[in-house]
Amino acid sequence: MSRLRNMPSWLFSPRLLDLASHLYVRYFAAGITENRALENRHASEARCFIIGNGPSLKDMDLKPLANEYTVGCNSFYKHPDADAVQLKYLCIGDPHFMIDQPRAVEWHRLIESRMPKTVILLHPQAKAWIERYGLYRSHQVHFFSQGGRAAEEARWANVDFSSPLNLGMTTGTLLAIPLALYLGFRKIYLLGFDATWLDAPERSYHFYDKHEHFPEFDSIAADTRKLSYEFEVRSVVREMQSHRLLNELAARRGAQIFNAGRVSRIDVYPRVHFEDCFGGPCGS
Repeated sequence: MSRLRNMPSWLFSPRLLDLASHLYVRYFAAGITENRALENRHASEARCFIIGNGPSLKDMDLKPLANEYTVGCNSFYKHPDADAVQLKYLCIGDPHFMIDQPRAVEWHRLIESRMPKTVILLHPQAKAWIERYGLYRSHQVHFFSQGGRAAEEARWANVDFSSPLNLGMTTGTLLAIPLALYLGFRKIYLLGFDATWLDAPERSYHFYDKHEHFPEFDSIAADTRKLSYEFEVRSVVREMQSHRLLNELAARRGAQIFNAGRVSRIDVYPRVHFEDCFGGPCGS
């Protein structure tokens, strides 16, 4: 399939490549059948909140989420209200968090202890790794797979976790939002999806300033991979495209996604006030 992704557009049109990729993912790619247990698990529930880790979360009181269905990402445990919220699901999508180093093992053990009842979604590279170190033995753990050509139209976007996913540049668009749709939620509210990475490369793009285990993710400037600005811009474009496709896909599935964050560059979702979701109108 990697050959198909790299075929020049003059040989195959983008739509033909999308179709071929879709057929490959649907009929030939290796899937994860255990994830079918997640499909429509919460179809009878009214709503869920997906929590990104953007700077706007820093001064937000998230304790009202204690009795809500919540999906979080990566190092959410660092938020002051994390223990009160007790995420229902945590998504960890970046393979960098599975490096075979003591700091990564320590980070996962911290999550394990801070979130004892949280369902964990992990990058597939973690499977043998967590078995080796005896991680998450008391947790419900699911793995995801990726494959095929990145979707460029909503009709080719896949959020079926029993087959390879094909959206997203961040854990939010790759895993968290697709998971909420796959779980069957009809109203999905986003928090901390600031998307302000390029506003100030020297500044943290998280609600915390420093990461004790992964300082290379403190800011774009701190990233030891030294990615080019062109790469960063292309990544932001792909991320915004993924949000647009997810919004369109949600509508196709009869669901709605709202942006309840205080600060956000993402403009494809209707905006609502987080505080209004508790006692007032919170999107139609």
